[in-house]
Amino acid sequence: MATAEKKKVRKVSYCQAPLSPKVKKGGATVVSQALIKKGATNLVASVHVRRGDMVKLMTGSETQGKGKTGKVLTVFASKGKIVVEGFNVITRASKAKTAMGKGGLIKKEAPIFASRVMLFCTSCKNTTRISHKVQDSGKKTRVCKKCGESLDT
Repeated sequence: MATAEKKKVRKVSYCQAPLSPKVKKGGATVVSQALIKKGATNLVASVHVRRGDMVKLMTGSETQGKGKTGKVLTVFASKGKIVVEGFNVITRASKAKTAMGKGGLIKKEAPIFASRVMLFCTSCKNTTRISHKVQDSGKKTRVCKKCGESLDT
């Protein structure tokens, strides 16, 4: 071999994202540490609320519904977002699909980050954090930290 070939060394930078695909950024490859680390627990994001829970919006503007309570409609655990009834209502314009169909403005709820809401206990009428309690049957249930009532229906 008369000429020595140079091997191209790739620059790899790591991010703290829960689950980030490989992304090229400025010639370097960005990889989530969760995909590299052995025994990493943050591969699947967890959300402290479930569908059907009553929550209260703690942060944000009045138009988004700050201070209001509502029911969780959908949970996107991988994104860390939730859709709550009556919160963050946006207006979308839609065209009529057919000549007879109706178009116009449609109002719908947009996702918000789950960290902006707090669980609302319906028995003590307060926002609360979750405590877990194991029942006699061996089932693990979520319990209100303030009044001790079960939050699972």
